Amino acid sequence: MHWTLQTSIKGSKILVVDDNRINQKVLARVLEANGYDISFADDGPQALAMVDVNQPDLILLDVQMPSMDGFEVCSRLKAQEKTRDIPVVFITATDTVEGKVQGFKVGASDYIPRPLQMPEVLARVGNQLMLQRLKKNAEEETQRVKKILASLPIPYWISRIEDATILEMNAKACSALDVAMADISNYKATDFYKNPELRPKLLENILRNSLATNEEIEFVTRTGVHFTTLFSAARMKLAGEDVLFVTFTDISERKEMEVALEKAATTDYLTGLLNRRAFIEKADIERRRADRNNHPICMVMIDIDHFKKINDTYGHDVGDDALKELVGLVGHGLRVSDAFGRLGGEEFALMLPETSLEGALILAERLRQRIEDNEMVLADGEIIKMTVSCGLGEWRQGMEYDAIIKLIDERLYEAKRTGRNRIVAE
Repeated sequence: MHWTLQTSIKGSKILVVDDNRINQKVLARVLEANGYDISFADDGPQALAMVDVNQPDLILLDVQMPSMDGFEVCSRLKAQEKTRDIPVVFITATDTVEGKVQGFKVGASDYIPRPLQMPEVLARVGNQLMLQRLKKNAEEETQRVKKILASLPIPYWISRIEDATILEMNAKACSALDVAMADISNYKATDFYKNPELRPKLLENILRNSLATNEEIEFVTRTGVHFTTLFSAARMKLAGEDVLFVTFTDISERKEMEVALEKAATTDYLTGLLNRRAFIEKADIERRRADRNNHPICMVMIDIDHFKKINDTYGHDVGDDALKELVGLVGHGLRVSDAFGRLGGEEFALMLPETSLEGALILAERLRQRIEDNEMVLADGEIIKMTVSCGLGEWRQGMEYDAIIKLIDERLYEAKRTGRNRIVAE
């Protein structure tokens, strides 16, 4: 049955997109020797033009190209209805986590790193073409489908629509779910959903559209381990019964990478606070909420007095510790709705939703006093004392973000000019 499927993908049209002619020839020699019909594009625009006229079964796409890189080409392909289902496999010399995440986000089906290992290229190309062919032939005669399924390189199960009983599950699915092949009939599909109540909604969608593709669903193994999957399902007839053919891929690692990258993009590396960009985004959301509900917002700019002297006297490591000490002192007792961010250097901003100017002044004074009273003990027992200057203002309706930041920055400067260790709110 594996031979049958391999035969069915012979002659598949593959478009190789690479600005390097040598790379094109190397791939062509191997792929054509294995029965594939190969065409070439030297860059992104040429590839898009070719695909628009004659759609291939698979695209091997170089990431690093002049004028238009592979990520942009893939994004454009996935944005068009007639080309969005063509599998795209990236070929790249920079095998980084960030690059992989970006590629999967724009719709890549797989990645092949350079230097190319031709057995791996053939295996990955074959897998993608087989998956594509299976999708097109889902309505074929049951016995033929079952033979094809046996060669699938991804986990799958077949379950009865009526009661979710598992009828068939391949070895990869058994391994992923920690189920013995002999025990398959003892399980229902709902046993493997982290939230079983999702199945009726998924089933409704599948019955309405005949399939569901690339849904992110949380699964749970027999032993209770949770993992995120990319879930697809199609309605089928098997031995006269209405069944679901379900495939899934564990994307937990990818999701963890996405979360880590998102955190890195929004968090200050030293203090763990919101960085400037994330603080601005949070402020924009809170401003719109305050406008809807007619609630006040106050903003506080906080700056450590004579911070350069700390760095010059004790070194930058102690200076970094002083910044983290300040974050702990200010962050203690803040509300969930408050936002605290580092705008740069020793300068911090505090956003206080649903807080009047009087209430914000009381809080700011309490924070200023807490910082002044604090003693930071160094490793050698020496004690450092810090003070801060603050600029405070009410962010009124109709006032741009840049305007309120300018206002509290000017008030912060006035606090510095008039002696430091104080708050200026007017």
